[in-house]
Amino acid sequence: MYFDEYRFRSGPSVDDDPTLSGLGGERTTSPQMESQTGSPPRMNLNGQVGDSASRDRVSRAQAQGSVRRQAPRRKSRWGRRVAGVVLCALLFGGVAGMTFHGTTALLSDGSESTGVVATQLSTASATVLDVSGIAKNTLPSVVSITNTSVKEVQDWFSFFYSGGAGRTQESTSVGSGVLIQKTDDALYIVTNYHVIQDATTLSATFADDQTYEAQLVGGDKANDIAVIKVPLSTVSASTLSAIQVAAAGDSNALEVGQPVVAIGNALGYGQSVTTGVVSALNRTLQSSDGSSAAFIQTDAAINPGNSGGALVNMAGEVIGINTAKLASTEVEGMGYAIPMARVAEIVGQILARNTVL
Repeated sequence: MYFDEYRFRSGPSVDDDPTLSGLGGERTTSPQMESQTGSPPRMNLNGQVGDSASRDRVSRAQAQGSVRRQAPRRKSRWGRRVAGVVLCALLFGGVAGMTFHGTTALLSDGSESTGVVATQLSTASATVLDVSGIAKNTLPSVVSITNTSVKEVQDWFSFFYSGGAGRTQESTSVGSGVLIQKTDDALYIVTNYHVIQDATTLSATFADDQTYEAQLVGGDKANDIAVIKVPLSTVSASTLSAIQVAAAGDSNALEVGQPVVAIGNALGYGQSVTTGVVSALNRTLQSSDGSSAAFIQTDAAINPGNSGGALVNMAGEVIGINTAKLASTEVEGMGYAIPMARVAEIVGQILARNTVL
């Protein structure tokens, strides 16, 4: 068998061998070759036993037939591969096209929505940031207050030459106030108690930058509220035309997140305006004397000199009196105001008693 296959691979084929006229033709072989086969007789294609030449022809014919049948199989396999690649390409192209179309549609919708939202945000921001109208209407009601007091101080001179007794020194502090009432004889201003505390003289500067001497009516130290007045007889007509009594708002109707405006004499430089929101309601703070009360918390900037000034809502109504802030390197934007509902109650008591509580 091995020899027959070798002859098929190395010798001529049935079509190429001139001694072979066909499967039934004669073929000359050498005795040596026949003797080398050494194989027993085999059945021919018709089921009959044939000689070695016939067997060789059958073997070569079968082998040739198998060779001729393998080529179409390779072509068929290659065609299926090509068809598979083409089909995959078509599927990928279709999916990619649908994905691109869907993404384009989504991006188009998103850009349109973004435009609408941006318009709404810009409108809301403009409403919050533009408080020029509120400032214009409220500034005539806000007053700058100057407290001049005399304090005893210790220094080296008093220690060596005055037998250890301290010497007196005049000091000045500034704050703010809100004009809450006008009567036939005076203008009444509410402020913080700590703004007027220990004052020997008080003065009030109005919106027209005119300054007048003021008098203490009374105060409530525990609630940090005080009332001063300026005699109407001392106020000029030009000042009266430049000022107005503040409109009181309902602090009980406040909501967290509501925009507010703080106005006051920050650092004594004159009236200034800052904006923010109501950060929290009914925040309890404890004062140095141990008393506590509820406050409006805001992130509107409240600086020294703002104390006693107005916290105003978007309607231009005073809904609180600025009183304190938390000052620390770890704290930012935490200011506090006394709710107007409590201010009105305390002011009513002070005006009725006309004394410092």
